[in-house]
Amino acid sequence: MSSLAPDPALPRRDDLLDDALVGSRLGAKECTRLRAKYRMGESLRATYRLVDDTGSRLVSARMFVAGKAPVQLARARDALLREDAEGSVLLDEPMSTIFWVFPHDRKLRGLDQLTCPPAALRDVFGTPWTDGELVAYMPEKAATARCLDESGATVGFAKVQVGDEGSRSVAALRAVRRGLAEGDVLRLPDVVGHLPERHLALYSAAPGRPWNQIDRAAVPEAMAALGAALSVLHRRPTDGFAPFTRLEPAGVSGAGRLVQAARPDLAALTGSLVDALLATAPVPGPTVLLHGDLHPKNVLVHDAGVSLVDLDQAGAGPAAAELGGTLARLWCPRPGDEIDATTADAAAAALLDHYHRPSAHEVLLWYAAAALLVERAVRAISRVDVPAMADLDRVLTTALGWTARARSRR
Repeated sequence: MSSLAPDPALPRRDDLLDDALVGSRLGAKECTRLRAKYRMGESLRATYRLVDDTGSRLVSARMFVAGKAPVQLARARDALLREDAEGSVLLDEPMSTIFWVFPHDRKLRGLDQLTCPPAALRDVFGTPWTDGELVAYMPEKAATARCLDESGATVGFAKVQVGDEGSRSVAALRAVRRGLAEGDVLRLPDVVGHLPERHLALYSAAPGRPWNQIDRAAVPEAMAALGAALSVLHRRPTDGFAPFTRLEPAGVSGAGRLVQAARPDLAALTGSLVDALLATAPVPGPTVLLHGDLHPKNVLVHDAGVSLVDLDQAGAGPAAAELGGTLARLWCPRPGDEIDATTADAAAAALLDHYHRPSAHEVLLWYAAAALLVERAVRAISRVDVPAMADLDRVLTTALGWTARARSRR
């Protein structure tokens, strides 16, 4: 079903990816998988929307290596009993899987405050925060809600993260914002409140619509604004930020091993791509501050420029890594994000024309090819994205062609 190689450590992996089977085991009339996170040989996490006679529920699941689930269930029940949440955690022992009914989670606490704001925080945005709409949920890691007033208008965002991740995210955003000119082409949300004891951070709403929601004809103009905004971001101080290493040779090699193990049918093609990338790796350019996760939902386009949100993965690295990854999205769009070649080329040119100091074309091609392997292919597998996995042959072939072009231009 998933087109992935069998996983002896998780022999019933594909059962947890079967919506109908999961729905029947949980007694639901309807079951829709919203997200998956797969680590080959280690674990599979998934999130579902279930519908039954009582209404709609959000349920997260984690499949453990066979034999470990009962021990993990005992730990989960101990934690939930302290919260008076009996019945919100379920074990499916044959599948070695535990299910949590939202707002309960294996690691995250306080998720209920996202959709039911605490009285003490209702005035933190200036306009009363009366309701919340969950907009992103990554079990065991983070959840984000849109904070609404009584008319349903957005007043801000609230985010719960595991452990100290929220404190690090707040510190990163504050560091990037420090000294940033108001009204610049680059806009960032502001930290409105931070409650470490609740693992909760509150942010202002940044203007704009996500890049993937704008009209295709407007993409070149949006990329011009993004290029100008990245020029500003990449000049921000890098002090205190960890190195961005995802697209370095070690990351390329690791991604290649994962794709070969998960998709043996693509092993030869993947091996050729890895060899070509390692043989042509450019000398890294000057270190700048990178957003680190510049996917379309984190790029909000508005009349005055661009807002960038979710700087949780910001780091110090070569500008070409961020520019190349963005070019890869334009030149080799994902299934469902199709854009014609003429518009894509115009958008790529606009991005680079409005960036203050673009890298050499062959360097950008190398990073674009590396991004297709390290980000696109790995994410298709880790998220068990069936359309994206079906597209991997084309993606890897495209990346191999780009490395050949990059080599020919040197």
